[in-house]
Amino acid sequence: MNTAAFLARHGLTLDAIDCEACLAHLTDEMENGLRGEGNIPMLPSYLSTALRPTPGAACCVLDAGGTNLRAAAAVFDENGQCHLSHLSAVPMPGTEGELSSGEFFRRLADITAGLPHRARIGFCFSYNVLLDRTLDGVLEAWCKEVRVPEALGMPVGASLRHAVGDSCHRINVLNDSVAALLGAASEDHDVRLGLILGTGINICYEESCANIPKVPRDLLSHSIIISTEIGEFRGIPKSTFDRELIAASDDPALAHAEKQCAGGYLGELISLAWQTAAEEGVISSGFYDKTFSLPEISNYLAGEETSIPSDENAKAIARAMVARSAKIAAILTAGAVLRCTNQGEDIAIAVEGSQFTKLTGFGNAFLSELSALLSPRQITTRVVQVESGCLKGAALAAFAEPM
Repeated sequence: MNTAAFLARHGLTLDAIDCEACLAHLTDEMENGLRGEGNIPMLPSYLSTALRPTPGAACCVLDAGGTNLRAAAAVFDENGQCHLSHLSAVPMPGTEGELSSGEFFRRLADITAGLPHRARIGFCFSYNVLLDRTLDGVLEAWCKEVRVPEALGMPVGASLRHAVGDSCHRINVLNDSVAALLGAASEDHDVRLGLILGTGINICYEESCANIPKVPRDLLSHSIIISTEIGEFRGIPKSTFDRELIAASDDPALAHAEKQCAGGYLGELISLAWQTAAEEGVISSGFYDKTFSLPEISNYLAGEETSIPSDENAKAIARAMVARSAKIAAILTAGAVLRCTNQGEDIAIAVEGSQFTKLTGFGNAFLSELSALLSPRQITTRVVQVESGCLKGAALAAFAEPM
């Protein structure tokens, strides 16, 4: 069997995904989510891009991502620009073994120890939190294989504030895509969509509350940023290896699209495909029962020296799977673009994440697929990348008032 036959047999070809059919299903599910129905949460952030702290405003910021936990101090100057200092990072608690909720929040608090401006914290938390008008929220589900089961159902901001202690008076919680949007929009006012393409995938955009049946009716005159949690979409056709990985994940009911395309899972997906290809004689036996990390696979595709056996068929399979992940991510992104962009308009998208910036072949494939979806609708996109955008966005959110 050659690589083309292998890819077709296991549902890995690009033409196995009908973009328009998936996009139609996705936009319907996003509409359902705004009503509080369906599988895509469409979570109101109760934040808007109009946030503008006063000159000299200072706070502490935390960014709990899929791989790292980062912290910094932030100060806003007279022009509204955010300046960060005291940056630090540690592995994300719960990714290296299960933790109790108390230990989890203690580790989050520990990284802020010694930072100035701890009285007010902007907390970028990249997981499924049902936020409320107080800018705190209850953790509904983990993703990215973080293991802190006791924390489910707990208020994220209040729990962290308790762990930090009396020195902290307020913590405002937001999602990573919302933080990316806020951070970029503060420097480029044309930015209307925040996109995370890293360990996980998420997208946010600003929506009129008049279009969100599930928010309180006294907010109808407002606009708020919606964290779509788009990785929960279940409408992308699944390959053999998607089904295998999803079934073996911590919660097989959650994050189907994310597990099909995001960086936290793609290395395992490609490794599973290589293992099967070795069993079927498509590639060398050196891939049998071996698992490789996505950074190593990226270096392999870039022609760099790695521990992965040299095999052109293996490279062809990996390239096809990177291209497939880019196509899935483009469909998810296009769904959000269509919620906030009219035909004939341009849109600037704030993009954060190592999958977009570092994975060999992904970024160009993603932009090409997104253009192919949006060009017939006469929509063009521009990518904006802001250094430490999520931390800067969290700093802005720290000064938001409850709605």
